Amino acid sequence: MRARAAARAAAAELAREGIPDPEFEAEYLVRQAAGLTRAQYFADVELPASAQARLRELLDRRLQREPAAYIAGTREFYGLDFDVGPGVLVPRPETELLVDAVLRECGPGGATIIDAGTGSGCIAVTVALRAPGAYVVGVDVSGDALRVARRNARRHGAAVAFVRGDLATAIRAADIVAANLPYIPSEEVVELEPEVRYWEPAVALDGGPDGTVLIRRLIDDCSTRLRPRLLALEVGFGQAGDVAAYAAANGARVEVAKDLAGIDRHVLCRWT
Repeated sequence: MRARAAARAAAAELAREGIPDPEFEAEYLVRQAAGLTRAQYFADVELPASAQARLRELLDRRLQREPAAYIAGTREFYGLDFDVGPGVLVPRPETELLVDAVLRECGPGGATIIDAGTGSGCIAVTVALRAPGAYVVGVDVSGDALRVARRNARRHGAAVAFVRGDLATAIRAADIVAANLPYIPSEEVVELEPEVRYWEPAVALDGGPDGTVLIRRLIDDCSTRLRPRLLALEVGFGQAGDVAAYAAANGARVEVAKDLAGIDRHVLCRWT
């Protein structure tokens, strides 16, 4: 069977299960199964029997709604491939803009930068590679996440210190704190798409009754103890206004930034 015919058959199965964008997903799975570049895929090469068997295996996993990133074992973020799998949140494109905000704040000198709730380490590793004068620490409560984060730092040769802890409480001082914390309200977690609800770790999703419990705790710590020159937060849809007001009430100068979809996604807090 040729590559594109295999993709058409796979797309039909994916569509029957209601998986969004089945054509794109099918191409991705075929390329993963056969190790094809896009050029090879569009040249419609013949798939050997081993690749066809591998495609069947990957397709069966995807039909169980396992995230494509977990199937591949990696997800691209900021132009880099990061190991992902059960135990860590799959990096999202909007978080790249959070990295941009941190890098703009770094400037030419060194800075101590904390990535609170580091997960796969994608923020910490990316910042460390692009701000080589900075001292970057990734903190997470999950041992599973920290194992993946350390693997990603080794993979890219990034100088990041990783600490197991609750938010930034294990850190004495920081110039910049970045955080993509759980922000889904508890009652909405069960309404998420199956790829998220059944596969990604609940500890990385559930943000408490209103979705901002951990976010407000981190703001409290920054306003009373750490006093970073920047706290860069990623928040959920409709949360930016309340989070910004809470930070302002805690003495911060606040800016809200939109993501590429025009959604208020990042709340940037500064203390003087």
